[in-house]
Amino acid sequence: MKAKYLLIVFIVTLISSCETSKDKSLETHSEIKGMATPVFLEENIGDILMNDYFLDISKIDSIGMSPFYEATLSNNKETVHYTMNENTPYVVNLRVWTMGVPNDIPLFKTNKKEVSISLLDSENNYKEVKVKGEFSNWQMILLDYENGVWSFSANVSPGDHQYVLVLDGKEQPDPTNPNTVSNGMGGTNSIISVPTNEDKIAFLQTENISEDGFTIHASQPVDQIIVYLDNQRIATESVLTESGIISVNMPKNKKERSLVRVYASNEFGRSNDILIPLEKGQIITDASQLSRTDFHTQIMYFLLVDRFNDGNLENTKKVDDTILPIANYYGGDLQGVLDKINEGYFSELGINTIWLSPITQNPEGAFGLWPEPYTKFSAYHGYWPISNTQIDHRFGDEKVFKELIEKAHDKGMNVLLDYVANHVHQEHPLYQEHPDWATDLYLPDGTMNTERWDDHRLTTWFDTFLPTLDFSKSEVVDKMTDSATYWVTNYKLDGFRHDATKHIQLEFWRTLTRKVKERADRPIFQIGETYGSPELIRSYINTGMLEGQFDFNLYDSSVNAFATDASFDRLSKTLKQGLNYYGSHHLMGNISGNQDRARFISYASGDVRFDEDAKKAGWTRDIGMSDTKAYNKLGMLQAFNLTTPGIPCIYYGDEYGSIGGNDPDNRKMMKFEGLDEYEQKLKNKVTELVKMRRNSMALQYGSTQVLQADDTILIIKRRYFDETITVVFNKSEEEFTFENTVVPSNDFRIIKKL
Repeated sequence: MKAKYLLIVFIVTLISSCETSKDKSLETHSEIKGMATPVFLEENIGDILMNDYFLDISKIDSIGMSPFYEATLSNNKETVHYTMNENTPYVVNLRVWTMGVPNDIPLFKTNKKEVSISLLDSENNYKEVKVKGEFSNWQMILLDYENGVWSFSANVSPGDHQYVLVLDGKEQPDPTNPNTVSNGMGGTNSIISVPTNEDKIAFLQTENISEDGFTIHASQPVDQIIVYLDNQRIATESVLTESGIISVNMPKNKKERSLVRVYASNEFGRSNDILIPLEKGQIITDASQLSRTDFHTQIMYFLLVDRFNDGNLENTKKVDDTILPIANYYGGDLQGVLDKINEGYFSELGINTIWLSPITQNPEGAFGLWPEPYTKFSAYHGYWPISNTQIDHRFGDEKVFKELIEKAHDKGMNVLLDYVANHVHQEHPLYQEHPDWATDLYLPDGTMNTERWDDHRLTTWFDTFLPTLDFSKSEVVDKMTDSATYWVTNYKLDGFRHDATKHIQLEFWRTLTRKVKERADRPIFQIGETYGSPELIRSYINTGMLEGQFDFNLYDSSVNAFATDASFDRLSKTLKQGLNYYGSHHLMGNISGNQDRARFISYASGDVRFDEDAKKAGWTRDIGMSDTKAYNKLGMLQAFNLTTPGIPCIYYGDEYGSIGGNDPDNRKMMKFEGLDEYEQKLKNKVTELVKMRRNSMALQYGSTQVLQADDTILIIKRRYFDETITVVFNKSEEEFTFENTVVPSNDFRIIKKL
């Protein structure tokens, strides 16, 4: 029998000692600086760090009691210890009182289920069997051997999780599991699946705006609804009717910018969330009311300063050593970026956030050795700092950087700086004076501790001339966080892209974010770089650390879907997984490419193979363009990034289709003139997509629903009140029709309804 909606009334109290006030006005504001991100609980018993939400925990008075779970505040006010039970809803609220002011934090109860992996080995053919996968952050775990069977079990979140077995030291897919997926390097990984109950969990989408508030439609019954205005639970009545409509009454609010969030759950799991921006208490329905400081509106453009534009010929200086031209300085500088800001290049493209590669002083010489062909590298990329506060003389000085930021702000653009904290160059004075501040280059077993990305991720060196700093030492944390904070106090910088995030202890990120909030007079956006499982990536994201990270898992699935003939199924599952892990309105970066991968378009054209060394390919042969259909494929990838939740990030040159293998072939000099017909057509398409996103509330704040995902068709629907946008991708060899709209072969169409 089909479930029916019951009439349920939820009374959510803003101030627990009082009844709902008649005017529903907010007289006090939360002590939490920034949005109180939900706590994704990993276990049913644990601790929540109050320092992640409050700059001054001494202001905490007490915590509110909940009928759904038990919680106690520690004597030092640093943690709240919680205990959930089987009847606890998947979404609950934690109220923290600070000097009589209520502060509310969403808590998401764990939805992990136990899974098992086993391998029959009755004849004891293997001496040792290990497993590594997304559920272990790709670290190896030894399986137990008993009664002729190797076995392993763990609690895993719903969805698909990749893994491989390691049989006596040799990696391979699980021979007993036929469910596999490409690993993007010519091989395959096994997949273990945990049911998501997607068809039973409520899907929420905004319906109508009323004089007193708004309504939401729920696709399934819910037993818990929590609504927040900024960081305080709204005092209102929410009614779920037989038609699945939730009515939310809004309190009066005169703040310039506020955010309303809605979370719901039922016995099967947590729903998607709703996010609604307000201007002086009124729901925003016109995207022109949004500004660059509304983080969800960012369209990011990543450029390598040296390879973008040479605006000052006087500071161009190549390194005289055994360096091939593609690994030497090209001459791009901050003046060159400023010139393009003034010329309107970014504005015409629709960009409102510029991410600059590192600009701190790097060494003068050549380092690193590439044996085929024989050469070394210059530090043109900026990732080998010998200073953390001085601007590299090849790029400019303080004056030009301040002018660059000022002109960007005048044109409604943010400026983010790539900051390197994990390591320094061996010539850095910090390492010269304090060699003990670095981790050990050699491990206890005598092996070199370089490029040990997963098993020694917090100590590994990137190269023998790049000492990794030891952030288990408080003096290192203090020194490096002060250096980073310098950039937002001495300059009107808008935020950071943080290099090698997962290789640095959490305490560094907490300390840095605390100092930034205490010392900066404006919102600062921080986004990190982590290759790893969604769980590892998410562990760095909350109010007390980073706003988001780049979603490389989604990028890998996007490359697989748009550059090959693989089904859209995996991309759909990865998209949904990200929404579940990071939230329906997350601030993850969705990239078109980056400086560490071969260009997407060269994979799509077949000029770079997935099973080859893409870096070697870029060094040893001229990579051309053998299939111009690749421009359409890159256009589809750009359309996907620009119509799904997150922050779209265009790697410089991807607006027209720069070709190349991996580093440094993917770092060619930017081309502003002389585009051929395919490049110009792609650039025009990207420009249209960027402007469509920036003018659409549905694409920036709407709900996200995958309507279809099969071998050749992907259909995604976004909705925000009366605005609905449906994106249809067709990579078949025949045209496809959806709602009277014809989608050509190997192309996409966007259908907008108001």
